[in-house]
Amino acid sequence: MPPQKKSPAKKDTTRRSFEQRKHQLAQDFLEELDMTITKGQISLLTAESGGVKLVWSKTLSTTAGRANWKKESMKVRENGMFSAHHKHHASIELAEKVIDDEDRLINVIAHEFCHLTNFMISNVRDNPHGKEFKEWAKKVSRAFSHRNVNVTTKHAYAIDYKYVWTCVSCGHEFKRHSKSIDPTKHRCGSCKSELVQTKPAVRRKDPNKGPNGYQVFMKENFQRIKRENEGKSHKDIMEIVGREYKETKIKQAKQVDVEDGLRGVTRAVEAVTLEN
Repeated sequence: MPPQKKSPAKKDTTRRSFEQRKHQLAQDFLEELDMTITKGQISLLTAESGGVKLVWSKTLSTTAGRANWKKESMKVRENGMFSAHHKHHASIELAEKVIDDEDRLINVIAHEFCHLTNFMISNVRDNPHGKEFKEWAKKVSRAFSHRNVNVTTKHAYAIDYKYVWTCVSCGHEFKRHSKSIDPTKHRCGSCKSELVQTKPAVRRKDPNKGPNGYQVFMKENFQRIKRENEGKSHKDIMEIVGREYKETKIKQAKQVDVEDGLRGVTRAVEAVTLEN
């Protein structure tokens, strides 16, 4: 049986919950990773620079995460003797536009953590996904298999773009995080055909459908209400508009009831007259 898709409402609720918890989730999992895999070596090596920093990035959109490491070397004099001292700076960048659930989050952190162990413990800097990285990846994957962690050499995540335009001829999709494509100005780069927005789908207006009651009320009364409430904020004025519209609807409904009642009385009188 194919997996059931979540409804948009449930998906939004789940995402909001994740957004509220993601920073603490990330920090807790990073600490658990370090203690389980390296017995705290990464924390110890980066302690002088404040530990491994987790940086949520809005501009990182081509990959889910990125590990950054720098070793600062200096000579320290003690008891008349010079010795080498190393200060490690490390951070993990996390893409806000790609990481949208807990499963992705812990897998991305696990992957980038393997890079840091490769840099700082295995001393490998020129082969980021080589033999040593794969050994760390296996170790992490085994230790956290119960949490569906599977570290590979790539982040195989489909990016959930907010906007998508599709070519009407060749079907090529243009995906963006912002509404940066205007179909009236832009064309398909491959075949020069028109583009249509397919996500979110554009609602087409019914040319035969006029404005609704609220829109008519707004047009007829907004300026009056604004003059009568000079100095108030736009939000307050809109609340007054809504309140007056509601009161108007109630009055109209009562008027209809009265008119219906009068028509009923008239019909009753007519019926009596006919019987006489």
